[in-house]
Amino acid sequence: MELNLRSRHVRRIHLDFDLSLEFDDGSTVAFSEFSVDGVVYDEDNQFEGLRRVVELSGAACTSAEISNDGGLLIEFDDGTSVSAAPRAEVESWEFTGADGALVVCLAGGEVETNDATSHSSPPSPVPGAIAEGSTVVRLTVGRGGGIEFSNGSVLPIEVPLHDAYLILRETVVSVVRSDGAVQVKLSSGLRLQR
Repeated sequence: MELNLRSRHVRRIHLDFDLSLEFDDGSTVAFSEFSVDGVVYDEDNQFEGLRRVVELSGAACTSAEISNDGGLLIEFDDGTSVSAAPRAEVESWEFTGADGALVVCLAGGEVETNDATSHSSPPSPVPGAIAEGSTVVRLTVGRGGGIEFSNGSVLPIEVPLHDAYLILRETVVSVVRSDGAVQVKLSSGLRLQR
């Protein structure tokens, strides 16, 4: 089975509890564990995985094949291969089509599909007031990237990948607004400014 990603370009990369590739048509592939050219990335080294896949920003998919055992192999025009093998204990990967259709590799490798009519995507977050006490829940790299907080607000800035591990899941300690600029201090001590 092939996913409808051929000729689609990677627009953004998201990191929350999974790492997701978002394509220019709005479809996404989320991974709990994946390999890039043979190197495995999972919960233990997800920041290294983010640093590795950010290189795919703008790359075009040349194929996206699901194997009989539930594995997924996505190949790109720059020669990079991203794969995900089935996992025994959790979902391995999830594809959400631009139309809302869903394909998921369940624990153990069974692949389940749902039509667009049975699945609806949550609304995209929009920039808003960042609240003290909120938590960083997602980092997005690429066009329209930024940092999303648990209250639904977004700080639209380029994510500093060298500090990614200091950002994700951190709590907002203070927010200072001055002359149109916003400075957010996180519990890690890192300050983000826009």
